[in-house]
Amino acid sequence: MNGVQLPMIALPVLLFVAMVVAAEVGRRLGRLRWLRSDDADTVGTSAVDAAVLGLLGLLIAFWFSSAGTRLDMRRSLIVEEANAVGTAWLRLSILPEDTRASVRDLFRGYLDTRLAQRPAASPAESQVELSDRLKDQRDAIWRQSVAAVPRCESDQTAAILLAALNEMFDAGTRHQAASMAHTPTEILVLLLFVSIFAALLAGHDMSGTKRFNWLHMAVFAAVTSVTIWVTYDLEMPRYGLIRLDDYDQTMLDVRADFDRPE
Repeated sequence: MNGVQLPMIALPVLLFVAMVVAAEVGRRLGRLRWLRSDDADTVGTSAVDAAVLGLLGLLIAFWFSSAGTRLDMRRSLIVEEANAVGTAWLRLSILPEDTRASVRDLFRGYLDTRLAQRPAASPAESQVELSDRLKDQRDAIWRQSVAAVPRCESDQTAAILLAALNEMFDAGTRHQAASMAHTPTEILVLLLFVSIFAALLAGHDMSGTKRFNWLHMAVFAAVTSVTIWVTYDLEMPRYGLIRLDDYDQTMLDVRADFDRPE
């Protein structure tokens, strides 16, 4: 979220511990209340508890839904960019022969740079350096293609080529923008605080029993923590168990086609 990647395993563990501790604090506060008050003091508290638990469920549902939608969008944009690059590569045959080879070399470098921008690629260059190199390659492809347009067979064929190049660049921009789109960190922080306060209220409500039901509290904390962890994994599909690597294969297959003899 906005460049902040929490440790994938630490998140559920820390949240589970925080919720259990909050439940114990709530239980002790509840015991003090039972010693100092009567049953009339508890009137209306169930409505507050229900409201907090309802808010927790709403926040989790909202985040899970939006994270799943973004995951599907990222997958489709990978395929969209791969198709756009493959189409533009095929339409390079429209160019005159003396220009075609150099533009194809630029294409290979362009796609190599795009593949190097994946976190899984672990490139030697920084993302800023890769972005600068990608811009230079994109400009070079466009300049050489536009310069060769007057020597194409017709204006219509040249327009088809330029349209394919434009779509390839646009698809790459959409893909890059989607990879950086995440739920704001403030929403995650709010969700964590609501989870802890919900555990505090749950522990407070169970303070009236002779024995504190640790099993129910542990299950509540575990289910909430795991659900938030899975949702966070959906939000960061390049760093956890849920991955986009299989979809990256479409880009790798297109790159492999570039090296095949004509």
